[in-house]
Amino acid sequence: MIYTLLQKRKRKVNIHQTDDYKFYAKNAPIYAQILAFYHFGLSENQPFRIIQANIIIKAMMNKELIESKLESFSLESTQNTQIKQDEYIKNKVWKLLDDNSAPYFPQDKSRIYVPIFSRSLNLIYNEECSKLLEYPYNNLMEKPQTSCVDLFDTYGIDLYNSPFTSLILIRKDKTSSAFYHHDFETLYIINDQGRLDLEIPLYDKYIKNPDQHKIINKIEDVVEKFYSNDYFEFVRSLYVNRFISRKTYNKIRYKISLNFLWKEKIFRKGKNSDEVL
Repeated sequence: MIYTLLQKRKRKVNIHQTDDYKFYAKNAPIYAQILAFYHFGLSENQPFRIIQANIIIKAMMNKELIESKLESFSLESTQNTQIKQDEYIKNKVWKLLDDNSAPYFPQDKSRIYVPIFSRSLNLIYNEECSKLLEYPYNNLMEKPQTSCVDLFDTYGIDLYNSPFTSLILIRKDKTSSAFYHHDFETLYIINDQGRLDLEIPLYDKYIKNPDQHKIINKIEDVVEKFYSNDYFEFVRSLYVNRFISRKTYNKIRYKISLNFLWKEKIFRKGKNSDEVL
């Protein structure tokens, strides 16, 4: 009820002017095939789906960057007698990735550069790159879908808390984490399976000039109240930190009060209020 009202009254954000959307619009047609495999289209307008689509696109960019230089590195390695071929290629690939600021996240003492693939395949792309020139791994260059995994389920929160996104981690809880997206002006509650549980728009339409001073501190307070499961304190935090107007604040408090009164009425009749509502 609270979140529905916040959605209805949220401040309008022109997502088409955000960096994330521009990146998606520019690159989605190039990677249409892999996006379609993951059931993403070329005209996504839901901000969280754009975030997810961009993760897939960046994973493919990393994959292609690694593959693009493998043959030349292999040729170079034959001319270098001091370093083993595998080691030479690996070192060159690492430098290539670093020079291009390729996004990754650490996991199990390794780096995940291509999260559309399993951890074991990422070891190949990161530690044993020369194998990509041999069967069966060379098939991945043209047919990556044959080995794709559900990257959101496989890597969960680590995937979002990485340079693959522009999300800012606010807090990790028992079964979910809260992230903030500056351009989308939204809090995302993402569960440990990498799926979106809830999105909370931070500003309502009556806030004309959002106050960005110490914004992270303010959001941390809101998230703390959210995880306390105290609706009144959560809404009060939104108001005190100037994310919602007094008009919206009073409206939500009124709705919460009515809800509690209704539950109390049902409870007195001997019924389970949670089941009824």
